[in-house]
Amino acid sequence: KAYKIDSSMRNELLDLYKILSPFKEVPEVLKSLKEKNYKLAILSNGTPTLLNQLVKSNNLDNLFDDLFSIEEVGIYKPDSKVYDIPIKKYNIQKNEVAFLSANTWDVSGGGNYGYNSIWVNRNNNIFDNLDFKPKIQITDLKQLLPNIESR
Repeated sequence: KAYKIDSSMRNELLDLYKILSPFKEVPEVLKSLKEKNYKLAILSNGTPTLLNQLVKSNNLDNLFDDLFSIEEVGIYKPDSKVYDIPIKKYNIQKNEVAFLSANTWDVSGGGNYGYNSIWVNRNNNIFDNLDFKPKIQITDLKQLLPNIESR
């Protein structure tokens, strides 16, 4: 409503989510992380069908260990039940997770939960006025590689 978008376009706009493409460096960085034996997962408010479709259509399905959807717990992020999903699945501690997002609310939610939240700030934006500010901010995923190559 804020942008005065015709409601008849709703389905068409939502269908565009199904054909999103990754940023140029994403496949290369994911492959590098996978080669270092990092667990790679998506934790999304999206549906399992959408997540599977996006990953397959971009030829990334062999890189992710898991595609976690909020449908597993029936509530949206930033509820802690969502952030619990990978912790329970992998039997790990919260601080063992590097959690990346371009959404400030999600970075804040993950950080408040106990993840090592990293803000992917591709457009040099200002972080929203939230109760958690990430210690690490990157402009693209390639900035992760120097940190992992020393391992």
